[in-house]
Amino acid sequence: MSECTECNGTGERIVECHTHDVLYKEPCYCLLWEERLKEELAIKIANVISEKTSKERLALMIASIIAEKHGSDEESVRALEYSVQHGNAEYLLNWPLL
Repeated sequence: MSECTECNGTGERIVECHTHDVLYKEPCYCLLWEERLKEELAIKIANVISEKTSKERLALMIASIIAEKHGSDEESVRALEYSVQHGNAEYLLNWPLL
């Protein structure tokens, strides 16, 4: 994240509420803006991929990323194998990719 004059790169800014005479933290606009830009980029990428790629190829790409990322951890491998054996697609799709 880049340096911001509002939050000094922390992602949170302190706001003063004069009505209730309190200070509170809220997400900084720079952080929210960066998240929005990332989300818009992800949607654009998804549109291009869905137009140009079959669902089988897309599934293989996701599976390869999951296997590459978590293939060396025994506990993760067991959890993935169990999910595959029982056809738990929801669990596999929610598996962390990063």
